[in-house]
Amino acid sequence: MITKIIAKNFKRLDLELDLSSVVVFVGPNNSGKTSALQAISLWDFGLKKWTEVKRKRSSKSGKRTGAPINRKDIYTIPVPSLKELWKDLHVRMQKISGNRKETKNITIEIAAEGIAGTEKWSLGLEFDFQNPEVCYVRPMEVPEDKLIEIANRERVMFLPPMSGLSAEEYKLEAGTINVFIGQGKTADVLRNLCWHVYNNDKEKWKSITDLIDRMFNIRVNDPEYDPTTGRIIVKYNENNISYDLINGGRGFHQVLLLLTYIHFSPKSIILIDEPDAHLEILRQKQIFNLLCENLRSEGSQLIIATHSEALLDEAIEKARIIAFLGKPHIVNSTCQLVKALTTIGCDQYILAEQKRWVLYLEGSTDLDNLRAFAEKLEHPVLKYLERPFTHYVGNIPDKAREHFYGLKEAFQDLRGIALYDRLDKSLQKNVLVEIMWKRREIENYIPLPDAVIRYFESRPRDLFSTNDVEIIREIINKETPQAALLDKQHTFWLNSKISEDYLETIFKKYAEKKSAVIPLSKKDYYVLIRFARIDEIDDEVREKLDAIYDVARIAEGNL
Repeated sequence: MITKIIAKNFKRLDLELDLSSVVVFVGPNNSGKTSALQAISLWDFGLKKWTEVKRKRSSKSGKRTGAPINRKDIYTIPVPSLKELWKDLHVRMQKISGNRKETKNITIEIAAEGIAGTEKWSLGLEFDFQNPEVCYVRPMEVPEDKLIEIANRERVMFLPPMSGLSAEEYKLEAGTINVFIGQGKTADVLRNLCWHVYNNDKEKWKSITDLIDRMFNIRVNDPEYDPTTGRIIVKYNENNISYDLINGGRGFHQVLLLLTYIHFSPKSIILIDEPDAHLEILRQKQIFNLLCENLRSEGSQLIIATHSEALLDEAIEKARIIAFLGKPHIVNSTCQLVKALTTIGCDQYILAEQKRWVLYLEGSTDLDNLRAFAEKLEHPVLKYLERPFTHYVGNIPDKAREHFYGLKEAFQDLRGIALYDRLDKSLQKNVLVEIMWKRREIENYIPLPDAVIRYFESRPRDLFSTNDVEIIREIINKETPQAALLDKQHTFWLNSKISEDYLETIFKKYAEKKSAVIPLSKKDYYVLIRFARIDEIDDEVREKLDAIYDVARIAEGNL
């Protein structure tokens, strides 16, 4: 069993992970989960390759001589050029020595620690780029022969997701099956896996078919080999009708692949990428439990990569969970991150990693209004409001706090600011900056009714709209308290729900009067800000923009 893996300069990874008998890598797409599985697989392949070359050499001086690896030999990591394996594609660096520039190769370093029986072992390998087709592998330090022997007892098997099923399969040897699987061609070997398990252990085959029967109400027949064509045939019975395996659903194929592969590779370190693929939520949980149970009976170690929230929920108490959010790290069942992953959503972690700050608002119209105010005031926050990471919480502080601190556990330097409509409760003073408007809502800061009148004055005139301004003035005079018309600081402008009780009303009455469509809905009220004069905008608006600017500038300045 591998208990630790350390990788440097491999793809985007620089990691050090403590492993256990069952490990779940969880995180969003493109977060490094599959790369971590590939790093383990590459370490195993490099060790086998170097051992093979070492055995052919009699000279002890050649112990650290690199063993060549051809790009096409690394079938578990298919790449068009070996350069793709190096972080940021950097394979060499310039080093100044005295007055000379020297070129030095950047090596990928992958080290593993483990336990074989009662013996602990540790072995690091470095991979040295030669050209797009060839690299060399060697131990980072000269190892003892016994250490090489112990480490080589580990058998790493890498299973990518089910990719569909080919129409027919020819009988393959075990080594060819592993090559096909490493290349992601699971569609070409499922019948062969069934054949190998059936021929090697009839009891195991029966246990697999019984499980499939319970899960899908499908009875898989014993595989048959046709020596005249060299093909393997697998059929199944459903509702008393016999079908070829290709007619089965993707979920059925996925489960059959997982179960046969486990028994095909006993006493191994099984790496599985997305075992939940093609399965609905309940079966995702079921298959995880089946994997754990079957691997335990086979004496194997299970390391899987997933972004299934259902599988994560099932694994919390049964596996070591490593979150690929920020720097990959171990989390446990009481960790807020685990709870958050099942409620927040992986896309939110991607945005947090990209932006490093979050803006919490009641809804999307608030963001439109903030942008319009920033544009009118020529405020520097405008560039940060063009594509911010916003999360809408409906004016409920607890929602913002739960979301923010769930993200912050993955990204310790994450910053956040929440801007609420006026609340009748006090706000917290913490890492998450919480502020609220003194007036009822952000629309209360639009200079009214002047901005509305200027909006109508700006509209194109025709024969049927010559009196639009007079109509809207008349409606405003009827719907606005006279005292409020004379005093822009009147409580009407401060405490009314301007968006619904005022603007919506006057625009509806205008539409009725004109027998026309409503000129502006709530999602468009930000347009009115363009018709405000700078001296009409309350100083509090600039204060709020300043607060957002301070958070965004510091956060994005650290990127």
